[in-house]
Amino acid sequence: MPAVAKRHKFWALLGILIFLLLNFPLLQIFNRDTLLGGIPVLVLYLHVVWILAIVGLYALGSRLTSRE
Repeated sequence: MPAVAKRHKFWALLGILIFLLLNFPLLQIFNRDTLLGGIPVLVLYLHVVWILAIVGLYALGSRLTSRE
C-alpha cells in the first residue's frame, strides 16, 4: 500500500475514533452526578478525551511527517 494511502487511513481512523468518543452514547454514560476529585465525571471525561485527541494527532502527524 502506498504511503499516502496509509497516511489517509490513519487520519480517517483517528478522526472517526475522536468523533465516536465525543458522541451521544458515551457522553450519556459519563453524564452522572458523581464527582471524582471534586470534578464532575462528564467534564473530566471531555477533558481527558480532548487531551488524548491532541496528543494522538500530534504523535501521528509527527510520525508520518518524519518519514518523508
